[in-house]
Amino acid sequence: MKRNIFGALMTLIVASTIAIPAAHAQTSMNATVPFAFAVGQTQLSAGAYQVRDVGRATLIVTRDGENKVLGIYQFAGPAKVGETKLVFDKVGDRYFLRQIWTSAHGQGLQLPESKLEKEVQASNREPNGGGAETVIVAMR
Repeated sequence: MKRNIFGALMTLIVASTIAIPAAHAQTSMNATVPFAFAVGQTQLSAGAYQVRDVGRATLIVTRDGENKVLGIYQFAGPAKVGETKLVFDKVGDRYFLRQIWTSAHGQGLQLPESKLEKEVQASNREPNGGGAETVIVAMR
């Protein structure tokens, strides 16, 4: 009897754990990025993208589903109302996704600096101390 109750309780817990991220996965934001950019080591072309929450991960996918990147990123801080944007670092002529801000969840996500970005920064060091520019693309 105790085994049946325990088994039923565990089944309920597992089912609810799976169902909650699935319901959460419905959130998506759209952005048109006018330049090619990198997410970690993955290069993505300019175009229309969706940024989706998939459980605890974030999926960045082209609208046609051709290119995608899935990652778990660090909390960057609370988002302000209406603050829904992608933040890029521009180093030389290359762009790197740095942060994802969504007011729907009230938070920002910080992407780690990739090995590629560190290499590009090292090769683009200027004597006058110029560094990366910040470029913002709005999402809706």
